[in-house]
Amino acid sequence: MSYVKSSASYSRRSKRSRGLRRRAIALAIALLGVAAIWLFAHAGGESRRVVGGTLTRAQLTRAQPTLSLRSPNWSNTERWRLREQLTSAFAPALIGATAWSLAVVNSDGRPIFNGRADHAVEPASTQKLIVAASALDALGPHYRYHTMLAARRSIGGVGQLESNLWLIGSGDPSLQSADLRNGVGMLARAGLRGIDGGVVVDATAFSGPELNPHWGRADDGQDYAAPTSAISLDGDTIESHPSVNGVDATVWLPMQNVPRYVATQTQGILRARRIAVAMAPAVGSAPLDSIVLWDHRSAPLQALETHMLFLSDNHYAEQLLRTVGAEVVGEPDDTGGISAEREFLERHGIPTPGLKLFDGSGLSAENRVAAMTLARLLAASQSSLYLLLPLGGREGTLEDYDFTTALGRVRAKSGHLSDVSALAGYVTTLHHGRLAFAFMIVGSNGDADAAIVRALDELVEF
Repeated sequence: MSYVKSSASYSRRSKRSRGLRRRAIALAIALLGVAAIWLFAHAGGESRRVVGGTLTRAQLTRAQPTLSLRSPNWSNTERWRLREQLTSAFAPALIGATAWSLAVVNSDGRPIFNGRADHAVEPASTQKLIVAASALDALGPHYRYHTMLAARRSIGGVGQLESNLWLIGSGDPSLQSADLRNGVGMLARAGLRGIDGGVVVDATAFSGPELNPHWGRADDGQDYAAPTSAISLDGDTIESHPSVNGVDATVWLPMQNVPRYVATQTQGILRARRIAVAMAPAVGSAPLDSIVLWDHRSAPLQALETHMLFLSDNHYAEQLLRTVGAEVVGEPDDTGGISAEREFLERHGIPTPGLKLFDGSGLSAENRVAAMTLARLLAASQSSLYLLLPLGGREGTLEDYDFTTALGRVRAKSGHLSDVSALAGYVTTLHHGRLAFAFMIVGSNGDADAAIVRALDELVEF
């Protein structure tokens, strides 16, 4: 069984999960003569490929609760009762907490509950929702990354390549060594026996430092703080097997100088296939007139984001951030990606009080996001994000959340840093349909995760 590197190791989760049946249906509601607002539940039978395994559509849609056929307006009595019950649920976690931001909104973004909802706090990994929505908007759900092997000329009749072999990356966060071995194997089957030049990696699709300068020193050398590169390979980490107290362990260490490391690895794969390489591996820009010999396509963006959101994969988020920056503002670095995110939020009328973004993953302790920003983002993006999020109490980083009445009725993204507990997503209530929520608590002396779970168990009853 493969181990998936992610920031989920921060989670302080509850200890049991339960079973509940769920259906997916489409719902149309008319509100006070305004145009119909549609809530969609996606259908389809294809599998979704993700690194480390395959998530099927059945896994993503099983046990979805039936939505109520009516979503009446909230009465003043209901709002008062909701405020009282959620305040009571959060109280044990907010006593002594340094900061919090709590919001619940209707599917059209209208506020239902406000607990300092405009206060920007550390979002931890719930921040990945911003890059996920921005990327889907800019690139589309079917976007694929391309990684290519190319040369100035095609393979000659004697199997000799009379130039360098270029490995050109576009930022695919899911590229694995096995993919490169398959590419080299295809060249070998096409007759390649030798290269007059060497392996040269082109990672110019991205710019900026490999490691985010806003990440803490405690994150240095950790697999969840891997470098960012246009030629990402194996999550830009290296597998190691140290012996700990006489027991062999498996750990991943971040690469240093990713393009050069990947060039060396690729040359090793060529020589393992008995393809002679005349020159040392190098890094540089591929000629514009290169001939593509092998083109590897990633899984569609929708599947990559499912992996990122289910497993809280920081590396995927950072790669996506630079991809969005390149596409939207022509700047393939963190600054460009953050500018693209801000443009997306502004264009959709999503409020951003106190917003401070320094990365795509939420790993930086300097990030600040208000609950109202995330809740309104979720309300505006539910048709694209809803089924990409894990089911509460059943899947991904939410598998062990101990929901009761809300079990099977929540899809959300968790977020944890050393002093942050957060959850943001959707909850399907008994009488008011689907709502979007964002709950973030910082520096709690109590069990913040348990308080968030209790609040959603209360909310689902409305």
